[in-house]
Amino acid sequence: MRKDFDNLRLVEIELFSYCNRTCAFCTNSFIDRLSFNEVLDIQIFKKIIKELKLVDYSNYISFSRYNEPLSHRNILDERIKYIRKELPNSKLVLNTNGDYDWEGLDINELTIMDYDNNLSNKELKIIERKDKPKLVRMMRLGEINNRAGSLDIKKKYIRDFPCYEPNYFIGIDYTGDVVPCCNIRSDINNHKPYVLGNVKDNTLEDIFNSEFAVKFRSDVNNLNFPNVCKSCSKEPGRYTSEHPSIMNGVS
Repeated sequence: MRKDFDNLRLVEIELFSYCNRTCAFCTNSFIDRLSFNEVLDIQIFKKIIKELKLVDYSNYISFSRYNEPLSHRNILDERIKYIRKELPNSKLVLNTNGDYDWEGLDINELTIMDYDNNLSNKELKIIERKDKPKLVRMMRLGEINNRAGSLDIKKKYIRDFPCYEPNYFIGIDYTGDVVPCCNIRSDINNHKPYVLGNVKDNTLEDIFNSEFAVKFRSDVNNLNFPNVCKSCSKEPGRYTSEHPSIMNGVS
């Protein structure tokens, strides 16, 4: 087992494709996720969890990528139940746009994104709950980044600090494609060259430790950014920072 793979702090799994919104700050504004729902194959999902079980993975698993994870609650609940059985020490988290009911959801931390800025300052706080989930945070939308060059942001930005996100993160799209960060997605043309592999064809470990993936991490660690990363302002995320926590902001 390569030490690199042991460093993972966050595995983000897109259980299905559907999102009920087409927000301007999201790439779903021009990539269709509204008119269909394709589910990550259940056998592929179980394969991912089995691989994580082999390394006793106990860090964060997120169900948030470019879908709305609460929109198909039956799928979400079934997958959570399976993970709880196979990876009882992992911490389950997700972001939601707040349009769907989340009561009774068996996860550790939930972030409700106040995309419409409707929440009062008083509501923007950590809420301790006796029922599940254990920790809920309501957040307003912060500074928008250009989503790996796919959004046309008027204020141009030139990245001048290293990116260590891919050292600690694996993202898995509903297609099984594996990506190195949360801004890169497999269904955008100029992102496709940075897809690391597909779990239908290889193990997560082999994909993460492939020559291509290792080089990508080395490049962005050392300011040698590909075009999709040159104007990205993203800093360490709340679950990929040195001290992973829901308290670490909205990245």
